[in-house]
Amino acid sequence: MKRVRRMMRVTRSSNLIEVAKAAGVSNMTVSRVINNSGSVSEKTRQKVLKAIKELNYQPNLIARSLARKKTNILGLVVYTEKGVHPAFYNEIINGVQKGASELGYDLLVFANREDQSYSDRITHSSFVDGVIFMGVKINQHDIRNVHEKGFPYVFIGKREIEGIQPYFISPDYVKGTRMATEHLIELGHTKIGFIGQSRIIEPDYDKLLGYQEALYKHHVVYNPQLVFEESQTQLDGYNAMKELLKQKPTSVIINNTYATIGATTAIKEAGLQIPEDISVIGFDDNQELNEQFNDFIGLELSTIRIPKVELGKEAAKMAISLLEGNETPKANFIDLHFMKNSSCKKL
Repeated sequence: MKRVRRMMRVTRSSNLIEVAKAAGVSNMTVSRVINNSGSVSEKTRQKVLKAIKELNYQPNLIARSLARKKTNILGLVVYTEKGVHPAFYNEIINGVQKGASELGYDLLVFANREDQSYSDRITHSSFVDGVIFMGVKINQHDIRNVHEKGFPYVFIGKREIEGIQPYFISPDYVKGTRMATEHLIELGHTKIGFIGQSRIIEPDYDKLLGYQEALYKHHVVYNPQLVFEESQTQLDGYNAMKELLKQKPTSVIINNTYATIGATTAIKEAGLQIPEDISVIGFDDNQELNEQFNDFIGLELSTIRIPKVELGKEAAKMAISLLEGNETPKANFIDLHFMKNSSCKKL
């Protein structure tokens, strides 16, 4: 008896030449159909598409991208910072990914490396069409390098760089903090404390400015003894609140997650009740912060909420609009939302 050897059938991808031969057209015609370029009749296009399907042809995407000089990939660089909760970045990145995907783009996040700057890797590679920068403290060398080489980029967050007018989208921190301060004034508060980070950083300066604008608008005297800066960590918030309580404020606005946790600890240690003795407004509407505040104080915190996913989506759309040559405003702002909860009291 003869032994019959069974051969496994191997499915492989065909190449462009085989597709052209099967469709009875030139290689150039197949290329035009794949890249949706040039003049090809509908009848010929359908013949090529049928051959592609039957032969399981899969174009080399990298070669195709290099030929077209377009990858449909956005780059993202994130400069992390002490005092900024990781969830803040994660939600924005999620939004960028969604916004890019909706417009047919993928997202490539650049990792931090000690041996090579972000800008060198961005401008020396052919992997991304443009890049989005995000973070509190952004490396000026990276920005100038990318800008001088004409590489398309967008900031998440307001930026002022000498000699450069960058494209950016930012939360409207001035308006958001002004809105929260006005809420406290409407409740009868005039001794309103403010615990911030640093006025040399754009977002924090804008928050302080919104606070000051609301006081001025409602004829409340600005008292610098009620303002504490350089509060990034939980300990910073704790120490700032201990000092602030010496001024006997009736309310306070705290501009980051960690400082809010520390500040409320100091309030509780001083034997004070929220909101009976002092009203509190936090910043960012972070889920972890809200849960800790609820567990610790037994209340829902009033917060200024940044729509982070929406911010990321709009940043991606802005970057892609710029890449595709559409008219794109340089400065774009997104509204914040003030969430009124039970941590504020009418006097």
